[in-house]
Amino acid sequence: MTDDTGRRLTRDELAAAHGYNRTALERLWADRANNGHPDAHRDGRTLTWDAAEWAAWDRDRQNLITGAEFARLLGHKDSSWVSKAATVPPEGFPAPADWGDPENRRRPKWRRSDAQHYADNRTPSLPPTGAGNRAGSRRGTSYTDDPRLALARQVLADHPDERPARHIERLHQLMPGSSASTWTKILQAARQPEQD
Repeated sequence: MTDDTGRRLTRDELAAAHGYNRTALERLWADRANNGHPDAHRDGRTLTWDAAEWAAWDRDRQNLITGAEFARLLGHKDSSWVSKAATVPPEGFPAPADWGDPENRRRPKWRRSDAQHYADNRTPSLPPTGAGNRAGSRRGTSYTDDPRLALARQVLADHPDERPARHIERLHQLMPGSSASTWTKILQAARQPEQD
């Protein structure tokens, strides 16, 4: 591997060195406000880029993962939780490094290293999917042995006069990852008397 420190490359040289076609590089340059593309230097009518800076930027950009890949790192079967967390992040959740649709803040992407760090260091807050019992099951109250049920009971005890919507909001802040309809069911179960 050569040392590219201080070396400047034209667009055609970048294309040859990194396996892109000229059109792809022109698109990346045109979207530089959103993708962080390195600045160019103008040599007459020709644009040139610092070879080492451009290569580092391209490595970071190619090392981005989608919400589906991030979800797999976290053990989720679908990416809906990750997509929600991109806009309303729980504590420690990494900010997206890029958006596929930046204008509408859709299709977020994360640096693989940030996503892996979060996956490795987060405190598991949810049981595996299907850990709760269905309502009316023989084991009694729905969500028996589910930590969300204990949390819902605590929120109801601490804030008995609040509306259910506010309870759900509190629960989502304390333990993100469940939908409002799931929290509604858990709150209904939490209002039932505990059975021995």
